[in-house]
Amino acid sequence: MNIVNIGTDKTLVGGPKLGDAVERHARYGEFVENLDIIVYTNKSENLRTFSLSENVTGHPTNSLSKVFFYIDAISEFKKIYTKNRVDIVVCQDPFLPGLAGLAIKKKYGVKLQVNFHGDFWDNPAWLEERWINRLFLKISKFVVPRADAVRVMSEGQKNKLILEGIDPEKIFVISTPIDMKKFLKAVRPAGQEAEHSLPVIMHVSRPDNNTKDFETLFKAVSEAYKKKRFFFRQVGAGFSQETLKERYPDISTEFLADKNYMFLGNTEPEKLLSLYNSSDVIILTSTSESFGKVLVEANACGKPIVSTATTGAKDIIQDGLNGFLVPVKDSRALADKIVYLLNNPNKAQEMGERGRSMVKERYGDNTEKIVRLWRNILNT
Repeated sequence: MNIVNIGTDKTLVGGPKLGDAVERHARYGEFVENLDIIVYTNKSENLRTFSLSENVTGHPTNSLSKVFFYIDAISEFKKIYTKNRVDIVVCQDPFLPGLAGLAIKKKYGVKLQVNFHGDFWDNPAWLEERWINRLFLKISKFVVPRADAVRVMSEGQKNKLILEGIDPEKIFVISTPIDMKKFLKAVRPAGQEAEHSLPVIMHVSRPDNNTKDFETLFKAVSEAYKKKRFFFRQVGAGFSQETLKERYPDISTEFLADKNYMFLGNTEPEKLLSLYNSSDVIILTSTSESFGKVLVEANACGKPIVSTATTGAKDIIQDGLNGFLVPVKDSRALADKIVYLLNNPNKAQEMGERGRSMVKERYGDNTEKIVRLWRNILNT
């Protein structure tokens, strides 16, 4: 079975590493003959073909701009197809990758699978993030009905697609694979408590202010800090103290003056594991999430969560049991729940442990489920 993946994750062509994408795709390669990954890159980045493993290869398009990605992805597919007959093209979103995949399906007769790694349909918050999302929505509603299979991250997403008339028989709920064994075995690092005497609040996300809503994040952190002192850690976005006040003027001057915070950029998975376990509460302020891998990882480490009530978060968090859900963009509600957990450490620990039990039952390495989906697609 030969698979071609089309997407935009530059980690898969040697770009800055974020998360475990390289490891996950190398594992997919253990189940197929060849996995080729076509990734949008800009010509100025000058990236080269990247080997993830013996039979998994990343191919940068080095496009003049994202407008040309559609053409370049099809051109790159043609090169791959001449070497190995492709069975399925998997598109990491239903927008330009999906549109390119649909053109490839029609021209080469391959099967088409489209992934929803974001919460795009029936989501006003996502539409408001960027004007171009309205165009992307139209593209997705053209592509998705013509796909052979659609993989979504949550039941909430599946229900939205069904309400839009997509055949439920071709919608599959399979979340992103997570190495649960690693997280479930993790414990708080020895001696970590001595680093400082304050409880630790942590937020993990890529640098995407549209979806991750850093404005609400820093408002919530500032409001909570007025009521309860804590150490705040942000991982993934790479903020600097110099630009923080300029970008987010509502941030508390008291919070900035005390310097009880740390900002980290891209972090290796093992380091991130240690950071989860040296934290007391994990928060997420996204305006939309299809799944929320951070939430599962946090619960697996026995940590309680406070998150905005996105489609993905509502699939993972049972409000009041393994964490709290608050309305999107509601910084005050977020701050109140943070303070509650800090003031009630026994309750926080109880919610974290309940979360560990819940995710242990529901989530894990879904690699084999994804491979079975590919086989099912070929047999239809």
